[in-house]
Amino acid sequence: MEGKREKGEEVMNGKGTAKVSVIVPVYNAERYLKQCVESILAQTLKNVEIIFVDDGSTDGSLEILKDYQAKDYRVRVISQENTGGGAARNRGMKEASGEYLCFLDADDYFEPAMLERMSSKMDATGSDICVAKVRCWHEDLGFYTDEYAAMREEYLPEKDVFSWEDMKGTIFNTFHNWPWNKLFRRSFVERKGLAFQEIKRTNDLLFTCSALVLAERITTLKEVMVNYRVGITGNCQTTNTAAPLDFYQAFQELRKFLQEQGIYEEVERSFLNHALDGCMANLNSQENSPAHETLFHQLRGSLMKELGITDQPADYFYPFNQLMYENYRLMMEKDYITFLRKRIQDMKDERDRCLIGDYKDKMYLADRVEEEKRRCKDTEDWWRKECDRVCKEIEKVYKDSFSYKTGHAVTSPLRACARLVKKTKL
Repeated sequence: MEGKREKGEEVMNGKGTAKVSVIVPVYNAERYLKQCVESILAQTLKNVEIIFVDDGSTDGSLEILKDYQAKDYRVRVISQENTGGGAARNRGMKEASGEYLCFLDADDYFEPAMLERMSSKMDATGSDICVAKVRCWHEDLGFYTDEYAAMREEYLPEKDVFSWEDMKGTIFNTFHNWPWNKLFRRSFVERKGLAFQEIKRTNDLLFTCSALVLAERITTLKEVMVNYRVGITGNCQTTNTAAPLDFYQAFQELRKFLQEQGIYEEVERSFLNHALDGCMANLNSQENSPAHETLFHQLRGSLMKELGITDQPADYFYPFNQLMYENYRLMMEKDYITFLRKRIQDMKDERDRCLIGDYKDKMYLADRVEEEKRRCKDTEDWWRKECDRVCKEIEKVYKDSFSYKTGHAVTSPLRACARLVKKTKL
């Protein structure tokens, strides 16, 4: 540990620079926090600084973080009053000194080679942003699924380095607006003045989408590097009742930004597809019944129209968005109870799809095990036959030899070998 601390002191004293600054906002995450922290400490890239911003946690999160800070020089802990994940990330960015910025949520975890692989890709390409794939860990169901929305490969340009101008109609749909499956060049973020909205929810939309259209060079790492935990209680996925319209504010701010940049018309289809998906996803994630019904009527009444969604035909929305479009049309044409029944059926269908997929995976693995057993049995049978053959050859050698006929002294090693082979046959 002392050796590590000396290296850390060099970084902190300005004699060296961290390759990556990892920024983690933390709020009441003690149940999953250790796995998150360990996944960063275990990175194959060791030259990192890890900035945890405790956002007024009331559980044991801060104590866990302070314990890690005492053990590893790379860990820094900052405490603030509860103001939300956006404010926490902004605070972390102000303290960051790394060449690259990386973000992680406290209930998710990285694959061990993520930072090394992504930073190496950015070094090699000179990119402003690198995007990796994601998989979901379903906490309630107990298995993984690929997260298609993190990187829709069919919309990627056919080159390793690109910009939004190569994909004007899909820039916001090829990549989700999560910041935590991306690496950002810090000088790019600072030069463009990028910051997270300081709202409770969807505070990453403006930051990430703005970065995607401002970046001159974007690259990808087509490997799963982040594990996204879903199906849990207590995080921002399940505590959205207090700020149900934050997502709408985020989309309005993004549209305003795009208009100010003079590029809204060029990316409008991508924006509206993303906005439709965001509106319906936020409605579906409302677990409080009165809040769900209220948001239903708000979206139906004016919010969808204000975003420009109501003026578009069905084929304006991409194939992956058709289910959201169907739900949107149902919302606009039917009453709340009819919509709710359809949503319940969709949830059942999705759960069945996940369970069937998991069942198929397990059956595949079971078949592989049986195949290996059969292969091993076949191999065992082969070795038995091969051992018998070798033994017979050895016996023949010494029985046909002159020494066997005149005495056994010379061939005793061969006989010992034959006996050993027989004893050790499979």
